[in-house]
Amino acid sequence: VLEAPFGIEESPLWEQGLAMAQSRASMLPARAVDPKPGEHVLDMCAAPGAKATHLAALAGGEARITCVELHPARAKALRELAERMGAELEVITGDAREVGLDRTFDAVLLDPPCTGLGVLSSRPDARWRRRPEALDGLVTLQSELLARALSVTRSGGRVVYSTCTLLRAENEDVVRATGAALDATLADVHPDLAHPDLPGALRVLPHRHGTDGFFVARLLV
Repeated sequence: VLEAPFGIEESPLWEQGLAMAQSRASMLPARAVDPKPGEHVLDMCAAPGAKATHLAALAGGEARITCVELHPARAKALRELAERMGAELEVITGDAREVGLDRTFDAVLLDPPCTGLGVLSSRPDARWRRRPEALDGLVTLQSELLARALSVTRSGGRVVYSTCTLLRAENEDVVRATGAALDATLADVHPDLAHPDLPGALRVLPHRHGTDGFFVARLLV
């Protein structure tokens, strides 16, 4: 945890692939996936790659990580990041809702596009760029992505749904609509972050926890 400003992208640590900047809240989703050696894990909206490379690191480089990214330029940047970080990632360019996948997965991480209202401290311009009328389209996209995530996860597997927003429509409502059971043990691991209205989920509040606002839920398949 940095206690003072530090230009990480200008440091030898960054150049050598030894460090990645993430907020403490942003580190929760990969830890919630809890990838194990030998597992096949899917990251559905993978760029820029902090969570994908974190998944690889948590499994000690012994899990197979497949990443999907819609935009070719971001997919290219993800491949370059993985190479610099020494992480083996399979990167597929396409729409995660429909891209061809040749297998089911032990675990899936879905961190979909969202309003980003939990990270206004680092993206203050979002206050002026976000529009209420965009919410319905985002919720539809999130719901469709989560339905695909559940469909490509093997029986007995797990799906982690996370966002950096605090809107109920993008979080609790999307998860509840699936009808899938939540893994209550996630909140047992992080009792100080336990969601007050959705047992098993996590809710991180900037004013209370001193980091980005995040929602994390682990669904059981």
